Order: sequence, then C-alpha cells, then structure tokens
Amino acid sequence: MVGPDFSRPSVKAGDQYQATAKTQFTESLGENSNQILDPVEWWQSFNDPTLNALLKQAASQNLTLQQAAIRIYQLQAQLGVTDATILPTVALSGSYANTRNSNLQEITNSPGNLVFNNAVVQLNWELDFWGKARRGIESSLNSYMSGVAAFYSADVSISADVANTYINIRNNEELIAVATTNLALQKESLRIAGARFKYGATSMLDLSQAQAQYEQTKAQIPALIASLKKTQHAMSILLGEPPDYYEKTYGNTKGSLKPPTELGVGMPRDLLRRRPDVLQAEFAAAAQSSLIGVNKAQLFPTFTLGGNFGYANSNFGGGSTGSLFSWANNSTGISAGLSLPLFYRGAIVDQVRVQDAVFQQSILAYQNLVLNAQKEVEDSLIAISTSKSSVEDYTRGVIAAKSAADMALERYKAGQNDYNTVIVAQQSLLSIQNSLVQTKSNELIGYVGAFKALGGGWSADMTPPKLPVSTVAEMTERTDWGNVLTKTGEPLNVQTGKLLLPKQDAPAEGLAPIKSTTPTQGSAAP
Repeated sequence: MVGPDFSRPSVKAGDQYQATAKTQFTESLGENSNQILDPVEWWQSFNDPTLNALLKQAASQNLTLQQAAIRIYQLQAQLGVTDATILPTVALSGSYANTRNSNLQEITNSPGNLVFNNAVVQLNWELDFWGKARRGIESSLNSYMSGVAAFYSADVSISADVANTYINIRNNEELIAVATTNLALQKESLRIAGARFKYGATSMLDLSQAQAQYEQTKAQIPALIASLKKTQHAMSILLGEPPDYYEKTYGNTKGSLKPPTELGVGMPRDLLRRRPDVLQAEFAAAAQSSLIGVNKAQLFPTFTLGGNFGYANSNFGGGSTGSLFSWANNSTGISAGLSLPLFYRGAIVDQVRVQDAVFQQSILAYQNLVLNAQKEVEDSLIAISTSKSSVEDYTRGVIAAKSAADMALERYKAGQNDYNTVIVAQQSLLSIQNSLVQTKSNELIGYVGAFKALGGGWSADMTPPKLPVSTVAEMTERTDWGNVLTKTGEPLNVQTGKLLLPKQDAPAEGLAPIKSTTPTQGSAAP
C-alpha cells in the first residue's frame, strides 16, 4: 500500500506532576503518583447521594450525549460503505422492447411487432493494487474509533458539567442562607438603632445608616436567587428535562458535598491512555494519515477486470430464436482495463499535499492536546492546594468577624461606640462568610477539574453505548437498521482492544508507536 503507515506521534510528557506542599499559603493534597483515581465513579468520593443520582440520570438522558452516541452508528454505517469498495460490484440488468413496424419494414420481411429482450449479469472489479481501497477502509475504521472515543470524551465532560453545576447550586443556596442570616442580624440592629433614636439616645444619622445597610443587604438577595434559578435550569437541561425539572424533583434535597480524602494522579504519560479526548485525537490523526495513501494511489495505474453473462433474443427477420433462457441465446464477455492519469497528475499531487498538510495539523493538535491535558491537571492541583489553605484562613476569619460584629453591636447598645463601627463589623462578617462559601466551592470544583483532567469517568472501555429504547424504535421505524442499533460488540469483525491500551510502559517522550494496518473481510485489526 502506498502512503505512510501511522504511528503514534511523540509527545512531551513529564515524569511526574509537581507535588503540592504545605506552606503559609498552600496545603498538601497527599496526591499519589502510584495510584490512579477510580476510573468510573469518581463522584462517589464526594459522598453526596443527590450528586450520584444526578450523574446517573444525566448518563442515560442527556441529549448531547445521545447525539454523540448516534454519531457512532453513523460512522459504523460509513465504515460498512467503505468496506464494500474492496469487493467486486455485481449488477443484474434486463430489458424488453416491443416496437410496431411500419408497412415498409413489414415488406422487408420484418414482423408487425419487433421484440428485443435480454437479461445480463455484469461484474466489475477494480484491483486494489496500490491499496487505495484498503487505505480508505483504514481511514473509516479510525474515524469510527475516533467517534467512539468522542462519545466517552463527551461523557466525561458532561459528568464534570453536572458536578460543577450541582456545586454551584449548593454554593448559591449557601450564599442565600448567609445573606438571609446577616439580613436578620441587620434587621435587629436597625430595630435597636430605631429604639435608641426614639428615646433620644442616638442621632438620625445612626438610624439612616442602619436602614441603608439593611436595604443594601436585602437588595443582594434577588440577584442570588436569580443565579440559583438559572443554575437549576442549566442542570435540568443537562438531565434532558425541561428547565423547571430540577427544582420540582431535587429542590428540597440538602447537599452533603465533602472534599475527597485522597487523590490518585498517576503519571503524566498515563494521560495518553486515560483520557478519551487524547485517544480521539490520535484516531483522528490516524484516519487522516490513511487519506494520504488514498490520494497518492491515484497517481498510479488503475487495473480493472470485468465480465458479463446473460441471455438475449429477438424476432428480427421474421424468425424466432426460441426461449430467452435457452442455452443457444447465452452471451458472455470478459474485459480488462488499465488507466493512468497523464494531464491531471499535477492536481493529484496537490491533493496529496493537501492531505499531508491536514495530517500534519492533526499531529500538532494531538501533541498540543497532550500538553494541555498535563496543564489541566497541574492547574487543578494548585487550585485545590490554594483553596484548601484559604478555607482554613477564612474559617478562622469568620469566627473572629462574628465575635467582632457581636461585640460592636453590644458596645453600640451600651453607647460606647457609634453605629459606623457596627456597619463595618457586620459588612466584614458578611464578606468573609461569602468568601468562605465561595472558596469551599472552588475547592470542590478543583477536584472535579482534576478528575476530568485525569480521565475520570472512563474505564478505557471502547464498547459502543446502548441507545435508549425509544430512540431505537424511532430510527428502526424510519429506516432498516437491522440489528445494528441493538447488538453489542464491535462493528463487522474488527477487534480493537489490543490497539487501544498497550500494557507496556514507554519513555516519557511517548508510548510505544501503534502501527495502523487495514482489516480485511473476516480478519481483525491489531
């Protein structure tokens, strides 16, 4: 076969991730480079039953995920189309003609009606001498595998989106609770300021300041409610439901999210096997590599074989040749052909160059994706480390701010300070409490980012997903899909397991190359 044989491009991968350490501003995560996180149900480490239920529902009902699943069956059908190009084409044709002759034709001893009929089987076969058809099958196979990996990449992303959206829902709920609690505190302060003003113990200034502070805090709550509602609507769509679904179904649940106690990060080179989007990019590059060979084969001679066998008869001349399918009426023929482009070769060369340039872009995209995958892990680790440290600081800050707010109000009641001191103390408490809630959420989101960056949610299984029963029924009613939509296993006779996850380790510059070969009918890919 002409054209390049694909091998996994070399990549730059570090030996290990930067270890987080306990300092004045960071916390150690205790990450384990010799352990990989639970590949499937990483969300169990948050110990939140509601999150578990949401993720389970999203996995079965998310419409974006179902689109990615159906595309796999589109690519499988396309693989079947391409697979047929290596075989001969056989066609059956027949014709019948009955023509009434003129008087002049009848004088020449032709009958009144002239009848011609025939039935012919024709065979044509383009010999795949240079591997054009086999490279095409190779490209379609890799496109199919890229589609499967794309589904699992979408699955990982949607799981992370559900988790992040759920964390934001709980974050908004807590911010509303903090604002409501502080509003009650400020309402009491306003009552005290009003009572003191009534009895002449304070000026109108204090009462106006208390009123302004109360109204300001109250005005912040509607925006928080709007943010909560929008986040709930977003969650409903992720679950494949109308916008009000989450509030109706899960609105009364309470969150119990807790940061995981341990994080297995593995080694950077593990990302080549652990992340489906990396595998998707690799298969996409392999598919593009094969197209170079498909186009290059057009520069060489094309060999074709043909043949036909059939029957023909007519009543021309007034005679009869007997029954159409009598052996005397059989007709046979064979043919062979050779074609070679001469004046169009420059355009074919340019087309090969086009495919090679696209292939090179896909290599660079793959290498860039691997680098960004490592960056995402590092970003998540430092986000968790710094958030953990900030949570501890804010927790101590909330205790101190609450004590200061209580003390300021008591001193104001005793006439020992003006109301401005109370305002400053209560605003500081509200600000620090909000920061604590947000930082706790940032820590949880950091863990979700780490799980996603490390390929969490995917077990390295490349089995095509099952479609919902309703979708299968709708598609089979419209089109003859046979058992394609319901059978399990791999398309045709292609076996992919050995191709995907080589067990041997490889140097940091990349895992051992994977050679891409073309499966034939009844055989298996590596």
